[in-house]
Amino acid sequence: MTLHRNRRMIAAIVALLFPALACRAATRLIIPDTPTPIPSPTATFTPTLTPFPPATFTPTSLPEASCPVLTTNILTTALEFEFESNEDVDDEEYLVTYIVNGDAISSPFYEPVPEDLRDEQDDRARHDEIWNYFARLIPLEERDFLTAFAIITDGSGSILGAVGQSSDDPGEWILEVDIVDSADHFVLTFTLLHEFAHLLTLNSSQVPPSTLIFDNPNSESVYQSELAACPYYFPGEGCSNPDSYVNRFFDRFWPHLFAEWQEIDSETDEDIYYDLLDDFYDTYQDQFLTDYSATSPAEDIAESFAFFILSPKPELTSIANEKILFFYEHPELVELRRRILNQLCVEFPQ
Repeated sequence: MTLHRNRRMIAAIVALLFPALACRAATRLIIPDTPTPIPSPTATFTPTLTPFPPATFTPTSLPEASCPVLTTNILTTALEFEFESNEDVDDEEYLVTYIVNGDAISSPFYEPVPEDLRDEQDDRARHDEIWNYFARLIPLEERDFLTAFAIITDGSGSILGAVGQSSDDPGEWILEVDIVDSADHFVLTFTLLHEFAHLLTLNSSQVPPSTLIFDNPNSESVYQSELAACPYYFPGEGCSNPDSYVNRFFDRFWPHLFAEWQEIDSETDEDIYYDLLDDFYDTYQDQFLTDYSATSPAEDIAESFAFFILSPKPELTSIANEKILFFYEHPELVELRRRILNQLCVEFPQ
C-alpha cells in the first residue's frame, strides 16, 4: 500500500524523500489522510506489509527452478512469520540513507538516532549485505530508477520494507528495509520481492507521475482533481497507463469489489476499519492469496507477484490462483521470474 509521508531532509544529494509504499502488518496508511469517496477506479494505499496469513493454495513443486524445496520453504516461512510487537518503538526511525548507483551504494547520510539504535545504524556490513542481496536478485535494468536505499526500523514487526518516490524527482524511487526484521533471510526474500513488485508496477513507465500531486503533496483539492480526471486505476502517484500491469490487474479482479472496499477504506476509526477489512477478506477469501492482499489493489498485485515468483504455476481453481496466472500472460515477467529463481538457487545452495 502506499504511505505518503511528510517530506523530510535526509541528505544534500538525496534531499527530501517522499516514500509511497511502506509494507507493514495491520496498519493502514492512505492517500490522502482523508477518505476519497469518488467512485472512479482509484485506490488508496497502505504500507506494504509482509506478514502473511495462510495461502489459498499449497505450493508443491517448481519445475522452472532447480531448488523447489527452497522456494517452498521461503514462501512457507514468510506466511508463518509472526510479529513481536515492540511497545518501545512507535514510529519508524531512519538510521542511514545511501545513494544508489547501479549495483553500488555510497555516500551514507546518518540520521540522529537514539543510543539503543547506534549498533544497527553503524552496521555497514549488514547494510551492504541487504542491498547486495537485493541487487543480485533483481536485474539492474529492472531497477535503474532506484536512486536511494535506506535502513530504517520500528522495532520488530510492523514495517518490514517500503518503497516511494524521491521528492527530488517523481521518476526516481527509494527502497527502505527494516534492519531488525531482516534477520530471517527467507522473510527478507519475500519482503524484497513484494517491494520490488511495487517498483515494477508503479514506476513512471507504468504510472506516469502527476507533477501537480508531486508538487502539492498536502493539497486535498489537487489530489481529488487528479483522481477525478483519471479514467484508469489511480494508485496515488498518478493515473496508470491503460496497458500497465496494475491497471490490467485492477480491471480484471477489482471492479466488483472496489465500491465495497472504498466504503471500508473511508472508515476513519482504526479499530472499526480493521474489523471491516477482516470481514471483507473473510467474505472474499477465495479471491485473495493473503489477508493483506485485501488491503488495496496495489497490495494485492504485490502479494500476487511474490507468489508468482516463489510458487509453482497453479491450476485455475480460484480467483486467487488466477491472480498468479495473470503474470504468466506477460512473457517478459516469465523471463524475469526465471532469472530471479535461478539466482535464488545460487544464493541458497542445496
